[in-house]
Formats: sequence, C-alpha cells, structure tokens
Amino acid sequence: MSLPRYLPSLALLGLCLCVGARVVYPSSTCEPNKMTVYKVMVETAWSREVFPKQYPEWRPPAQWSKVVGRSHNSSFKLFRMGEAASEGLKQFAEQGQTEVLDAHSQGEGGVFDEFNAPPVPEGAGETQTEFFVDGNHSRVSLISRVVPSPDWFIGIDSFDLCVEGKWVESVVLEVDPLDAGTDNGFTFTSPNWPTIPKKPVSRITAQSPDHPANSFYYPDVQEHPPIATFHIVKVKEYELSQVFSPSLPRSSTTRRYSPQDLQDDNTTKGRTGEGDNDVNNSILPETGEPSSSSSSSSTKQPLLNTVVNKYRKKFKKNRTGRKMGPGRKSHCKKMARRRNRGPRDCLLSEWAEWSSCSKTCGIGEQIRTRTVLRHSRRGGRPCPSLQETKWCGSSRDCDHKYFDW
Repeated sequence: MSLPRYLPSLALLGLCLCVGARVVYPSSTCEPNKMTVYKVMVETAWSREVFPKQYPEWRPPAQWSKVVGRSHNSSFKLFRMGEAASEGLKQFAEQGQTEVLDAHSQGEGGVFDEFNAPPVPEGAGETQTEFFVDGNHSRVSLISRVVPSPDWFIGIDSFDLCVEGKWVESVVLEVDPLDAGTDNGFTFTSPNWPTIPKKPVSRITAQSPDHPANSFYYPDVQEHPPIATFHIVKVKEYELSQVFSPSLPRSSTTRRYSPQDLQDDNTTKGRTGEGDNDVNNSILPETGEPSSSSSSSSTKQPLLNTVVNKYRKKFKKNRTGRKMGPGRKSHCKKMARRRNRGPRDCLLSEWAEWSSCSKTCGIGEQIRTRTVLRHSRRGGRPCPSLQETKWCGSSRDCDHKYFDW
C-alpha cells in the first residue's frame, strides 16, 4: 500500500512532504505570543463490510481505545516510524495503559498541552476533542489503540500546524493501522507473544506483513481503504494581553544634542525639564550609552566647558580673590565628582510569585511583577517591563471541554 493519505483542505498545505507517518513542512514559525485552539475529529471505518477478514464480533467486539494526544515542540516524541517503541507506547499498544505516557504532562519535556478523546465503542464511529498550540509548540501527535489486537494502533506523528508563519485552517489525514513491534501476534485475538528484541514501528497494509494469518492481509487487492480519518480544524486564536520582553538591549544609536544646544542654559533646561544638577541627562535623554570613546569625548568636552562656565558665573565673586567658604568648596567638589560619573543602569527587584490562573476552566493567564529599586541615570540602561504574563489552564479542569462558547 502507498504512504498514508494526507488530504489538506486548503492550498496552504500544498507544500507538505509525506515521510512515513510524519509530515514535514519548510521551516517556519508562528508568533509565540499567539495561541490557537484546534478541534480534532476522529472517524473510524473498521467494519465487517470493509475489513471482513477475522472481524472480531465478541470478547471483545471491534472497538477503539481513547485517543491520547499531545501538542508539543520538535523535542517531544510520542512515537516515530522506523524506530523502536518506547515503554509508554508498548504498554498503550498492548494493553491500553497510559501511566507511562502520562509522565509527559503539560509543560514538561516539550509538551504544551495533553488531551484525550473518548473511546469509540464500535469499529466504525467517531470521537472528538479540542487542544491548543502556540508558536513554540505547533506540532500535534495522536494515537488510539486497535481493540482487540496484539499491539496495533493508529496515529499521527508530529504533524506541524504552522505553515509559512500561518496556522493551518483545516486538514484531513487518512491513516492505516500501525504495528508497535512489541508483540509477534498476527491476528486480532492472538495471545501475548513478546517480540525480543523489539522491531521498529511499521505500517500494516493489505500486502504487508505478507503472512496468510495476518488479519489485515488481503492479497487480492493492492491497497485497502483507510481505517481511520483525522479531521483537524482551527477553532479560535488567542493573544496574550501583554507581551513580556525579558531584556531590552542598549541602543546601538544614541540621540545627542549638538554643542550649540548646550550654550544656552534656558535651552538645556527646557529640553530636560530639570535643573543644573542634571545637565548630563540633557545629553542622553533616552536609552543608550556612548557608542565609541572618540564620539563620547568629543561630545563631553563641550558639555564640560558649559558646566564650568555656568559655575564661573554663579560663583563670580570667588574669581576676584575672595576666599571660598567651606560650604561652597564642598559643593564644588561634589559637582566635580558628579560630572565624572558614568552611566547608571536600572536596578530591579526579584520577580514576585506567579498569580493564580485567571480561569479555573480553559485558557487563562498568570501574572507576576517586580519593582524598580533604582532608576537609570546619565544614559544608563533603562528599566524593562515590570510585568510578565504566561498561559495557564488545562483540559483536565474542564471535563475535556476547553471553552463554553
């Protein structure tokens, strides 16, 4: 049989490349501060009319386990074609147990959202659920066990819902049964016979494995219809109310005033809105620092002359030979030290604890804040954002329903 049939409902997916059970797109990233909610609908077509050979009708009859899903980044792997099954996949494919798989919970190991869909109690039926992704976790993986079977399942591996920086509107994925490679059984109801060592996860087709006992072996046809179809549809997009920038780099260009702007005291005060003690701030009114020692020296020299001239006028009597009092002498020393100071960066407190989630069911936000301990001066690094926001919420708090539209 050919590779699984991925049938996109939009031309947006025309660039996909089918590789085994994975779909690989050209590298692209959707905005990380935007979150998208998708609905996945699983339609199964395992019936006696379509798959008559050894069709199980009792103890137990043909059915499907719950759908186990994860939205994640490229570091997470639920299963992979051509690779040996993990212990979690082995337990799920053979017995339907999810304890090991549940260890990869929301927020751990590259997982963004963990979700389940109810089981399908018959061979042909449907089930659905919702999940969410963001620009840093745009892939989705899903599996459902064939019941009864030795270690067979259906699944989608790392399907990327972000294509060329945009979220896929809808897509239809037709799949074949898969063999986890952990049990040697050929029939739906064969006894447990472990495969040692494990074999790679592989696809079961009408021609492979080519053993007469294989329950899905149909030598008279080239391929049989897909046993299940995954419909993934975009439901809604969300955006954080505030986007946090963890650090603001110093500006590579610094706005400076020309020496002519510094010759008039009134002009200088008008630009800074401050008095004589903050003349340095009139040169670097915004973020940044001197871009080079040469440009810094050439600009500081006119400023230094201006400051000296101002205080010469202010203490005119001292230039006539009158002795300067100790108070004025101390003040002048203080001003000299102030002129030689470098930039002072903003100093912040540590982050406070995260607030509780704004919603008890569905998608909410958590906020944490910090305070300014010392403001920047003389062109030092300015204070970054004082508030950070992140997503919170889980389907487990909503009885498998994210939103009440």
